[in-house]
Amino acid sequence: MLFLKCPKCHETDLFEQKNPYKVKGFFDMPYKCVNCGQKSDIEPGFFYGAMYVSYGISVAWLIAVFVAILVLYPAFSIEFYLVTAIGSLIGLSPYFFRLSRAIWVNFFVHYDKNFSKSPLN
Repeated sequence: MLFLKCPKCHETDLFEQKNPYKVKGFFDMPYKCVNCGQKSDIEPGFFYGAMYVSYGISVAWLIAVFVAILVLYPAFSIEFYLVTAIGSLIGLSPYFFRLSRAIWVNFFVHYDKNFSKSPLN
């Protein structure tokens, strides 16, 4: 999931544009995997559930930043935390967006290790 690959074959990219920070083609996903034929958009509105995953990732990130600052700099101010946490969250949002989609699709499509060995391919 972290490498944003097809959930079924783990061979091809889940997004057409590899760089999450490039604005053109940011949302574009191939209709089907060129290797295994797995559809990326399983049904209309499928990725609405990825918003909940994105929320969980963001909350986990903000907690991790808080704990890291608390351990590394015990006498921090709330302003320092807010600037650091929100700034890093904004910077990582494109990757978190894509990661949440990858996690969501992996809930429903599972890896098939025997897929490449199938005689039909």
